[in-house]
Amino acid sequence: MTDTQAPPSGDIERIRLRDYTEKAYLDYSMYVILDRALPHIGDGLKPVQRRIIYAMHELGLRASAKYKKSARTVGDVIGKFHPHGDSAAYEAMVLMAQSFSYRYPLIDGQGNWGSPDDPKSFAAMRYTESRLAAFADVLLSEVGLGTVDWMPNFDGTIDEPAVLPARAPHILLNGTTGIAVGMATDIPPHNLRELTAACMQLLDRPGTTAAELTEWVRGPDYPTEAEIITPAHELRALYTTGRGSLRARAVWIREQGDIVVTALPHQVSGARVLEQIAAQMQAKKLPMVADLRDESDHENPTRLVIVLRSNRVDADGLMSHLFASTDLERSYRVNMNVIGLDGRPGVRDLAAMLREWLEFRRATVRRRLQYRLEQVLRRLHILDGLLVAFLNIDEVIAIIRHEDRPKPALMARFGLSDEQAEAILELKLRHLAKLEEMKIRGEQAELAEERDTLEKTLGSEARLTTLIKKELQAVADEYGDARRSPLVRARKRAPTARPNCSARSRSPWCCRGWAGSVPPRVSTSTARS
Repeated sequence: MTDTQAPPSGDIERIRLRDYTEKAYLDYSMYVILDRALPHIGDGLKPVQRRIIYAMHELGLRASAKYKKSARTVGDVIGKFHPHGDSAAYEAMVLMAQSFSYRYPLIDGQGNWGSPDDPKSFAAMRYTESRLAAFADVLLSEVGLGTVDWMPNFDGTIDEPAVLPARAPHILLNGTTGIAVGMATDIPPHNLRELTAACMQLLDRPGTTAAELTEWVRGPDYPTEAEIITPAHELRALYTTGRGSLRARAVWIREQGDIVVTALPHQVSGARVLEQIAAQMQAKKLPMVADLRDESDHENPTRLVIVLRSNRVDADGLMSHLFASTDLERSYRVNMNVIGLDGRPGVRDLAAMLREWLEFRRATVRRRLQYRLEQVLRRLHILDGLLVAFLNIDEVIAIIRHEDRPKPALMARFGLSDEQAEAILELKLRHLAKLEEMKIRGEQAELAEERDTLEKTLGSEARLTTLIKKELQAVADEYGDARRSPLVRARKRAPTARPNCSARSRSPWCCRGWAGSVPPRVSTSTARS
């Protein structure tokens, strides 16, 4: 066949272009949804995040270990588990180390890891060092206890965990954002103690609804201390449907006649806010503001000072204007879309999400207990064989000395299993002392007690539920903290009427009811909630 001839028709699979493109796009869509953009409900991590955490665990970078260059971790991640660009893997790693991005950071970084004003201002990975944060133990402590399903990595040379055995509902603790094909996810972070209390309620009363759970989970809890001003009934509707939006507002105080902003909404840059206010000043829309200062430092991460021209300026009115025209007030979309235990993405309300996570946790604890029970039974089996050897030590030694194949002889003489006979043959001479028999009997007694406890727990759903509750409470006691984002009611200010107001003379404050460049002082008896 020449180069110009077409190959035989039997070597070509002919399909319509429409069918081919449709299948290729659907395959790509499912890959983006399942392997890139959406988190799993079990550990609340996307694949790249899970692989980073597990790679650091394999490198021994625990919270008590020394820091290692981030480039070492990124190299392991893209070389063993995640064959993508190193910059993408490093950015995902940085996000988990930023205390202003994650409510409970999973990575402890050393060096320049960005700032709230510019989260992407972090140093290159060859300069920064990292290790796992203490909180990462919530995800990793049970990895080697028979609790996870393993799958081959991209080239089939090593195995990686499909899902990490989280001991807390991490899917809601740190939240996540992601854009897939045809769907997205926006899950806000929450407080560990509040989620633990809600899980306890579901364990005691599985029929509790999402609306009832808002008694314990009152709202999201962001890393910053900005106020959440969304009304309670809207938060309740958000948790009932799994979709909605909420608003966060900066916190400010009066200090020596100036306005001092002490907390900004999540992912809001203080420099950007000052730029927005300065732009209004240059446009002569804020004649009552004399100056702006950024006094933020290590002791006060957020301290933006707005200097007023006069004490007669109504600070409440000015801040209401700034809330409406700058990022001092921000809206966040909520879409609790995750990959469930069935491997399918879907939006879940608060009760459904926690209930499904508790199902995952129950299965994980059961697997851990079963794994430990098998270990205990195996050890008891070996101890039984060792005890037989100590009670018949002279005969055992004689068999080992004179028999060409001592293992079958020991098995035939004392009715031992292959595993027991092998343990006897590997016994060191120094373990033939008289005290070893006492140690064996003591260990047998301890393991027998543990075996009985494990069997009782595995055989009783009530005992298993009690164990899950104790472990959840232990996590809350160790890592829990107070709420950072206060829930308040937004203050509503009634405008003061201004008759005969011409459009030409209208000041920036006229739309709010004031005619002069400096609004009259109004009583601020309405306390901030």
